[in-house]
Amino acid sequence: MGTREESIALEFIGYFRESWPDDLDAPLRLVSDDCYYQSIVPTTDPIRGKAAIKAKWERIKADYGDQRHDMKGVASSDTLVFTERTDWSHTNGKWVSIPLVAVFEIGPQGKIVAWREYLDGGNVARQIGMAVEDLEQSLRSEPA
Repeated sequence: MGTREESIALEFIGYFRESWPDDLDAPLRLVSDDCYYQSIVPTTDPIRGKAAIKAKWERIKADYGDQRHDMKGVASSDTLVFTERTDWSHTNGKWVSIPLVAVFEIGPQGKIVAWREYLDGGNVARQIGMAVEDLEQSLRSEPA
């Protein structure tokens, strides 16, 4: 169940396993043109489209530095892929752990049409010495 969908989601996530990909357009080839992405459900506003996702990645990379992740588990249905992982962000000279669950919806064309990440923003803010409100603002679609 969901074997094709799992392979698509895992290929996408694999681009970010050890660091940011050199070419941010490479993972975007696996998403639909109007892909929906919400980086912290329900805290941040969802964005839509490859250009918006790439712009968000570029801003996060500039603001928070390097990243990597450790995959914990994967489950899927016919169109949904659930991944549990720990993301790591190298911020302020130290690695910050970000446990999360991401849900990917895979469309009939074999592209990611929606991607939602569920995590505790307060946990991240505490680790980097930032107020939760400031962290949330930094991850919004439009910078303040």
